[in-house]
Amino acid sequence: MLILPKGNLPSSDWDSRDSGTADRSRQSRPSVYGKRYGVAMSNAETVRQRWKMRRRLSDLKVKLCDVTLLLAVSGLILAMLDVEFTATRILEGFVNTEDLSFILRTAAIFTTIALLFFLLFYHFIDIKIQLVETGTSNWRVGITSERVLNTLLEVAICAICPIPETGFVAWPQLSNIAEKTRQYVNIPISVLLTLPMFLRFFIVCRYMVLHSSQHQDTATRTIASLNHIAVDFRFVLKSEMYERPLFVLSIASILFWCVVSWMLTQCERYAYPSISGFQHFADYLWFEIITFFSIGYGDVQVSTYCGRGLAMLTAIVGTLFSSTLIALISRKLILTTCEKRVNHIIAENNITNEHKNAAACVLQNTWRTVLRTRDYDKTSTRRNQQRLARAQRMLLCSVLTFRKTRWKLRMQMEDEDDYFTARRAFNETEDRLQKVRQRQSQLDGKISTLFENVEALTQAVMSRKCYLRQ
Repeated sequence: MLILPKGNLPSSDWDSRDSGTADRSRQSRPSVYGKRYGVAMSNAETVRQRWKMRRRLSDLKVKLCDVTLLLAVSGLILAMLDVEFTATRILEGFVNTEDLSFILRTAAIFTTIALLFFLLFYHFIDIKIQLVETGTSNWRVGITSERVLNTLLEVAICAICPIPETGFVAWPQLSNIAEKTRQYVNIPISVLLTLPMFLRFFIVCRYMVLHSSQHQDTATRTIASLNHIAVDFRFVLKSEMYERPLFVLSIASILFWCVVSWMLTQCERYAYPSISGFQHFADYLWFEIITFFSIGYGDVQVSTYCGRGLAMLTAIVGTLFSSTLIALISRKLILTTCEKRVNHIIAENNITNEHKNAAACVLQNTWRTVLRTRDYDKTSTRRNQQRLARAQRMLLCSVLTFRKTRWKLRMQMEDEDDYFTARRAFNETEDRLQKVRQRQSQLDGKISTLFENVEALTQAVMSRKCYLRQ
């Protein structure tokens, strides 16, 4: 016999076909079990327990994100120190460079292993939070193909780190000179394994989301959930870009310049070993800035495939940032609704005053023309004829001015925004309704007065009849 748990009780629609009145009465009682999977929140105690569990798991999720970020940055810093100490050998007089490199790479491997463990644990807690939200204990509900692919991709990115006792790889040198083009440069494999470690910065994006005000505020997450909006990195970034666009773009640009300049230094420094590392970094920082803004003076060049790839990445990112900056500046220059309303009212008032003045000038010149015509009819002198011609010219000019102002007023009304048009129509409708209400109240008063008069007349007639009968 198959026994189903309470959370997975089948619906009674099929049983109602064979059952009688007892089953119908049982269906009429409110059910405490969910119609889908899991157990519904039947009482306040269940709601409180689920809320406490979700709150505890959410706090643990934030702490795990902090730990993963700390481990990711620690491993990256250890790998960068290893690359710098191996290339510059500045500590060769105090300690053996190979031993120091072995220690740093071993520490980076241990931090990477710890990072992978806490990263998997983070996704495990995230699945448990989803199970608590859906009210089910079936772990298959929280594991989807998209989640599995994202987890595997994150593990693959975080698993990259330099390994001790690695050799060199022959890197072709690119140049305009034919002799240098056939040359090869030996680059340590640890350098090539260190560069992809900067992809661990995706944990910084997750850290920004979990520590943002939008995610920590329960009201914001509730409103976003009701509107089918996920509080993810895209939503947080768009919110920050809307509130502080210049600050976000400035910080992101500076970080991008510094990171890519260091990566370019590692790609190009072995092709020119006579130049110091700091000079390489300063030159390629200048190269990054001018390439980022699509200037390209050509005084600093790259001579490896790695450098050219990073230069193309810089050009693409710089184009995106520049277009975003232009869009933000354009949005800031657009007038708000209130500012548009103020300018529209001022322009409309000025044109209305010009239209009234033009109409008044037409009336004045018309009256003058009539007076000059009467004077000319009385005495047909040359002086009266000149006055009449001058008055007629002034009348014609005033009529033309009146037509122009009327056309400008009409164009101003047509250029009015839809919001203002709807607002004006609403105000006009409200005024008409107010007049209708006033007339209705007046009519009600008249009807009540008429009713009182009819009542008084009826009483007078009834009293008269009673008096006549007596």
